[in-house]
Amino acid sequence: MPDLPQELIVDILTRLPVKSILRFRCVSKSWLCLIASPHFIKSHLTISTKVNNHARHGLLLAPIDAPTELYTCSLYSVLYQRSPVSAEKVQLPLQSKYPRLSFVGCCNGLVCLSEGSHDLILFNPSTRKSNVLPNSGIDVGKFKHMTYGFGYDEVHDDYKVVAIGYSCPYGMNCQTIVNVYSLRTNSWRNIQGYEGGFISSCSGVFVNGALHWLVVSEDGSISSWRIVSLNLATETYGEKLQPNYEKGNVAFTPGVLEGNLCVFYNHYEVKFDVWVMKEYGLKESWTKLACIPYSVNFKGRASPLFVSEAGEILLKHDYSLMLYNGKVDIFTNRDLQMQGANYPGAAAVYIESLVSPHIDEVGHKTCAQ
Repeated sequence: MPDLPQELIVDILTRLPVKSILRFRCVSKSWLCLIASPHFIKSHLTISTKVNNHARHGLLLAPIDAPTELYTCSLYSVLYQRSPVSAEKVQLPLQSKYPRLSFVGCCNGLVCLSEGSHDLILFNPSTRKSNVLPNSGIDVGKFKHMTYGFGYDEVHDDYKVVAIGYSCPYGMNCQTIVNVYSLRTNSWRNIQGYEGGFISSCSGVFVNGALHWLVVSEDGSISSWRIVSLNLATETYGEKLQPNYEKGNVAFTPGVLEGNLCVFYNHYEVKFDVWVMKEYGLKESWTKLACIPYSVNFKGRASPLFVSEAGEILLKHDYSLMLYNGKVDIFTNRDLQMQGANYPGAAAVYIESLVSPHIDEVGHKTCAQ
């Protein structure tokens, strides 16, 4: 397309899926440089997030019966394909001898993973690029309880990983350490810890420029659980008021659905409520998205992953995936075909992007020559 204006070429390419764009890098040096440019990558990401369908989303799976493997498939096929969905195996540069992969978080097409040895990896499932992060500097022998979070600092155009370690010998005199990794500097540094209680072991949920955890007071009172946020730009803590949920024997799990902060309330043996904060920071905007009753097919051990255009909720339930239609109260199991594995132990929805998991100047040097 030598006669087309550069602006039109950019407009066409940014609307294509990542797989197609990667093939076009071979067209010419100018196209290679264009596709590798930060402006193009951001433009493609912006369009991908605005596309009103699920074709630009993928599902990353970590099987419980193959702990060293990762699989990926299109979210669209999981939501709408009637036949079993085939998932493709992907490779990662695993560091430990016996890794146990778990998801820390997803942001702009990057997925942060932790291994059993507390190694951390940034991975782009669309480009298959990965980056093993340097050690956090936290003594995991002393701070045996670790939790992490991953998100994007828009103010400084930087991706950050937060590592939080706890040491509570004999349940008393607990110590906390919080270190933050910056992708831009490829280094860790220590910041002030949260002093109002203990952050739960679940990974931080990234919404609106901040990571969110559930925190319990120092006396361990369940009634005092609350949502604490860490702004990644200012690296300051705040609190978000919870919805007016029913009290009782309840377990709380934070999450994100449709870009909104969520809390999942598991009323043991009774029901599973999904609450969504429609307007960030506004308590009155909490809305109950679904109330899923316990049944033979549903025991409450679930993680909502996505909401379809029809309002169905994709759930990671025990070691399977299912769709829940609240209008007719029906569960539909989604069969996955993973060569060498059968049971998804963890699942995460990501958006297709060209965002690099490391600061790579090689492409820019090539273009500058």
